[in-house]
Amino acid sequence: MIRIIITVLVYCLVGWLLCDINPDKYYTWYSGIWHGLFFIPNLLRSWFCDALYKANDYSTAYNVWWWIATVWSCIGFVFGGSNQRG
Repeated sequence: MIRIIITVLVYCLVGWLLCDINPDKYYTWYSGIWHGLFFIPNLLRSWFCDALYKANDYSTAYNVWWWIATVWSCIGFVFGGSNQRG
């Protein structure tokens, strides 16, 4: 259990350092991929502080790629886990 908590905290720290979303900035498709990949850490951060998990001002391509990357990251989070055998 401690390992999961530490992993989540590290992901939130990395999300804050690499993928903090500015509410006043316009984002394009590339940012949609990046923000979607960090959806879970940014969502957790949004519960405890004023962080955003999706930009306020974005292009249509941002929205499409955000959804693709978000679904991909959620599937990876749920089914990725550890690779223990035996």
